[in-house]
Amino acid sequence: MDLSKLMGMFGFDPSAAEELMQDEQMQEMMQDPELQQAMERPETEHLLGQLGGMLAQGGIMPDDVDNLLAGFGGGAEAGTSEQLDGLIAGVEQLFGDLGFGGIDLDEEAECYQPEAEDASDRAFLTELKAWIKDTAADIPEKDVCMLEIGSHLNYDADGAPAVDLWLGYNTAVTDAENRAKNAERWNIANWTENHFRSLDAEPLEDWCQSQGYEPQDPDFDENEMKQRIYDLAAAAVMELHSERFTEQLFGQKIPFIIEDYEYNQKTAIRAVKANGGRELFDAEFFDDCGFPEDGEG
Repeated sequence: MDLSKLMGMFGFDPSAAEELMQDEQMQEMMQDPELQQAMERPETEHLLGQLGGMLAQGGIMPDDVDNLLAGFGGGAEAGTSEQLDGLIAGVEQLFGDLGFGGIDLDEEAECYQPEAEDASDRAFLTELKAWIKDTAADIPEKDVCMLEIGSHLNYDADGAPAVDLWLGYNTAVTDAENRAKNAERWNIANWTENHFRSLDAEPLEDWCQSQGYEPQDPDFDENEMKQRIYDLAAAAVMELHSERFTEQLFGQKIPFIIEDYEYNQKTAIRAVKANGGRELFDAEFFDDCGFPEDGEG
């Protein structure tokens, strides 16, 4: 199966995935006969495809486990459950221990340099800034305390895919309620209701076309496209912060998270870079992204 797509589900951009595949530990682990056998099974590819879809829709719910088991082996028998447990353990080892393990958050954030690569990128970045400004100004609540930019594919009635880019927000009132009931404060599922605002289709479609991203193409790489969009969004946020945009609108500097639904260590790296440091985030956020309390993997 295509490991690059699997890596994309765990937050790896294409360059990081290629670098990881050259790692000696990775090469040695990939020679493990049991792992090879598990990864080559058609059921495995089907299961991981389901897993990717669930992650894109906001995470794995309890009822999804039976569906995963059924896709892997036709039911939740003990043997099938053990197979699934073994596969998940292998994936966790493969991408948890090797992926971002041991990296320094501050060093990675310093090295991360999001920027427009060509005129089309610059035009789209300008559109992003205008959209963020207009969208934030239209938010009815003025106690906004968090903002998030994310992307996913939507499908029309005929099943045709289209890229959607959205901005979500949370308020201090909702955040206080989450704190009181010990709910995950950084999980966008717990944010203020009706908080999504989408970018108009035309500028996004124009940029996708200029960069060769065609969602209906069988070879379309959604993860690569997302990483490019998120890089430009990070650059846009950096410029907005330099203009003190959120201070002028909300009376304080507001953190931007740039990710869809499932956070990973690249989420934290992007957040630290785009927001000028760690100050707007707490240990819970970094832990949710896969960093322990000391900020290192």
